Amino acid sequence: MLTKLKVTNFAIIEDLEINFKTGLTVLTGETGAGKSLIIDCIGLLLGERAASEMIRQGEDKAVVDGIFDNQGPLIKAFLEKLDIPEKEGQIEIRRTISTRKNVIKINDVTVSLTELKGLATLLADIHQQFDMVKLFNSENYLTMVDGFNHHLIKQYLNKYLEAYHELKEQHEKYQALVRRVNEFNANQEQYEYTYKELEAIDLKEGEEGEIDNQISLLENYDKIYSLMMENKELADGQSLNDLYQIKDNLNKLSEYQDEYKAIHARVNDLYYELEDIYETLTRKPSRMEYDPALLDSLIERSRAINNLKKKYKKSFDELLSYHKELGELLAYKEDYSILLKEEKDKYIASYNATYLAAMDLHKVREQIGLNIAKELEKTLGELALTCRFNIEVNATLCDENYSLSIFNENGVDAIEFYIETNVGEGLKPLAKVVSGGELSRVMLAIKLLYIKAQKIQTIIFDEIDTGISGDVANRVAKKIKELAINHQVITITHLPQVASYSDHHVRIAKSISNNRTYTTIKQLTLDEKIYEIASLISTGKVTDKQLEYAKEMVLNGK
Repeated sequence: MLTKLKVTNFAIIEDLEINFKTGLTVLTGETGAGKSLIIDCIGLLLGERAASEMIRQGEDKAVVDGIFDNQGPLIKAFLEKLDIPEKEGQIEIRRTISTRKNVIKINDVTVSLTELKGLATLLADIHQQFDMVKLFNSENYLTMVDGFNHHLIKQYLNKYLEAYHELKEQHEKYQALVRRVNEFNANQEQYEYTYKELEAIDLKEGEEGEIDNQISLLENYDKIYSLMMENKELADGQSLNDLYQIKDNLNKLSEYQDEYKAIHARVNDLYYELEDIYETLTRKPSRMEYDPALLDSLIERSRAINNLKKKYKKSFDELLSYHKELGELLAYKEDYSILLKEEKDKYIASYNATYLAAMDLHKVREQIGLNIAKELEKTLGELALTCRFNIEVNATLCDENYSLSIFNENGVDAIEFYIETNVGEGLKPLAKVVSGGELSRVMLAIKLLYIKAQKIQTIIFDEIDTGISGDVANRVAKKIKELAINHQVITITHLPQVASYSDHHVRIAKSISNNRTYTTIKQLTLDEKIYEIASLISTGKVTDKQLEYAKEMVLNGK
């Protein structure tokens, strides 16, 4: 549960600290005093995005710090996964917002917003005023329904996603083959012409380099032969014999002085290396025959190769590969229809498997929807909204053309909420028929069921009781109080009925000093709480009768 909230330089809050306890805590105060800012700050602790506009005028940063009790093995496992140390059985979350860089820390360890959101789902659930808008958009219903039995949905969703991702891979393989076949059909004549051209020239691996060497040899024949003969004459001299004599003398010297042994070894190695070189050079150079016809044919061959390289904008090795590729392409031309059928059959089989997995997921959602609808009818009846409620889970029909578009990451389902609030009027889409007060109760009922399913310890409501009064307000207050028996509930309210059931009452006020606006808080005593509730009842000055009625409400709320 949330035990402490400390806020510095956030909007009109300069410095504020609230200690929270178990049970029901209500926040009351005039409009604009900063009640919703408190909820916004808790929202930041739970992963809401921060903006520099939130920083108090004239300051360079805002800090929101919250402490939660570390409860449960899931939270412990989450912290261990991120290498976040425990902190005396507590979790401290700090959001620092500045114009330069925003920083998030959990127990003094810097984390990402995504990681904070992951932890937040284990700590608390927050309902803000704009959440009510989600009930007007049926696209949000699927997420709501899945949340009521997350673990069961996850099992079936994972099986579906495995099939779906395999289907997408198979679809890409099939489409790649279709593109390849279409490209082949469109370019078959060109492929055949190119293949024949490359086949005719009959390129050999390594040929280009060999041709270039032979051309260079023949074009420079006289120079090469002359140099070879000169080397032979030089190698026939006395120099190697002289080196042999030096080697022999050093060998004799080393018998008398050790220092000559190393020199002898080096000269010995040099002698045998030179002997090998001399032997090669003194062989009579073979009289290379100059063949002008061969040179012409080599030049012509080189020119033909270069023309092909230029024509197809490929290197010699690339031409070799291209020739092989075209050969394989043309060899399979008769088999493309067979290959296409095989790949399409695989795709259809994968498609059907994916649809079956989607329908298994669909059936689970249908059952969850039936269970939720019954529970909602019961809960809404307790909130003075007798109605029929129906959750319709519609699956997209299997496409006879096997189009991939019927699938998405959530399956094939679209969900609609229907309600009948007046007997005989029939079920109609929720967003089109409910009033503001009815919508508040539907949202509260959904939240109550969701919290029960998720086993969340801390729940925050920002005016979930909007648009109701009288007996309905009293029933809503009782429901919130019942929720607070096993959960920590923090709520903003304008209703005296809800405030009267509180275990802890905090008043939020706004003051102006030196042309600056400040938000202040006060933990109310019993008498102060009674007076605050009387103020909520009153439309003007608080009367003794209103105080007496407020006192009675508080006594009834205990």
